[in-house]
Amino acid sequence: MKNIYLFLFLFIFSPALAQKKKSKTVVPVDSLKELDTFVNKMLEEWGVPGTALCIVKDGKLLYAKGYGVKDIKTKAPVTANTLFGIASCSKSFTSACLAILADEGKLDWNKPVKEYMPDFQLYDEYATRTLTARDLVSHRSGLPRHDYLWVSSPLNRKEMFDRLRYLPLNKPVYAQYQYNNLMYMVAGVLIERLSGKTWEEFMKEKILDPIGMKTTVLTYPEMLKNTDYSLSYSDEKNPEKEAGFDSNVDGIGPAGAVKANVTEMSNWLLLQLNKGKTGDKVIVSEKNLNENHTPLAVVQPAEAKYPELGFGTYGMGWTINTYRGHLRRQHGGSIEGYRSQMTVFPNDNLAVFITTNTGIVGYNFVTTITNYIADTYLEKNAIDWNSRLRKDFAEAKEKSAKIKIDNENQRQKDTKPTHTLGNYTGIYEHPAYGALTIGVDGNSLKADFHTEKFSLRHYHYDIFEGVGDWENIKFKFLMNAKGDIDRVSLEMPAAAMDIEMKKK
Repeated sequence: MKNIYLFLFLFIFSPALAQKKKSKTVVPVDSLKELDTFVNKMLEEWGVPGTALCIVKDGKLLYAKGYGVKDIKTKAPVTANTLFGIASCSKSFTSACLAILADEGKLDWNKPVKEYMPDFQLYDEYATRTLTARDLVSHRSGLPRHDYLWVSSPLNRKEMFDRLRYLPLNKPVYAQYQYNNLMYMVAGVLIERLSGKTWEEFMKEKILDPIGMKTTVLTYPEMLKNTDYSLSYSDEKNPEKEAGFDSNVDGIGPAGAVKANVTEMSNWLLLQLNKGKTGDKVIVSEKNLNENHTPLAVVQPAEAKYPELGFGTYGMGWTINTYRGHLRRQHGGSIEGYRSQMTVFPNDNLAVFITTNTGIVGYNFVTTITNYIADTYLEKNAIDWNSRLRKDFAEAKEKSAKIKIDNENQRQKDTKPTHTLGNYTGIYEHPAYGALTIGVDGNSLKADFHTEKFSLRHYHYDIFEGVGDWENIKFKFLMNAKGDIDRVSLEMPAAAMDIEMKKK
């Protein structure tokens, strides 16, 4: 009888055990050497000056290394301690700050922000009285990006906060996912009001210092004091031109101001995998960290382009989807030539962070390498993401070129402005965006907006078009009943609407 039971056990379970054993693929011992070879190859193929990455696996830092150069002119190498701007990866930190305030009993996720900050005011009254802290950091406020309130702007955080009331919404609250940096700025103000500390002070005291991110900084002046930071590059026509640090990232800080190296970013990834703890020390409760990780908005209502990817959703500071059947939390960041991406596979105890100093091909580059690492440690057959993303990049360039051609084809030839150039000059103002100064430069117009200076070329009739970084952006000059030019309607593509400015 005992032998019969043994036979039945083996008959029933042996195929499953054999299959499990067969499907188990041991990660090669030289996989990190192969990774080195792959990364260096990708640096060359994509033309990336420098990058750094770390891999966290099974509760420890498995790997951290820099590749390439942090300064094209001096050829100084990137190290595992080189600081990079991680841009919007910072949003996960700000969301965790809110979770800590919830732990301390100072924040109710579902309580309207207006009850904490009576001076919080948006253009839409319903949105003003409805939005909660949860809504501020899940991109469902109804407010479009309006990034030119802060990009290259002289405004500080308080001034930006006060001007929100003049920015029109383009969707009802909760209607649609719309990525928004300004709402993260508001979250930073909320953190300050509830804690009595600035966002920077709270971050350092509650997160950075406790988890050992001692050299991580939150402003450019602090970064520039460090001897090991990377320059950044974002000009495709002149790859050696530095992007610079003048976009007021520090003002919008809670949305994207963290500057860190891959060695210390591994501590952040470990905290995520360890459910809010560093070692045995609780930094943020598992309960409220789970709030950050809970999907709140659908990012991609259409099917994902590739079958390995699940539908995209957004929680608080994290996108949540699946990769080849594995739960994945991720966030990218891009600013002033830097491009970063952090990826966490919570059920596989695996996480990856990669950062680069180029914004030209940054997304494709970091995604290619991240997915290569994921395939290796999730024990999957490697997908040739490099070929896929190179094709995507080429198609994007073709699309951009087509937009330029279509733009030129839509131009009405042989038209003239209704006024002499001098009549278009002056200062045009908007209560949120500030002042746009239009002047004459030879036979064309020039513009001065915040700290950016650029030329305008005549497009047709009373419409002019930006040149350089403002290429294809239309400036539509408008007349009053007397025939005087008294307004300009300025296209803001990120906001998906025009902003009208009145002549002073």
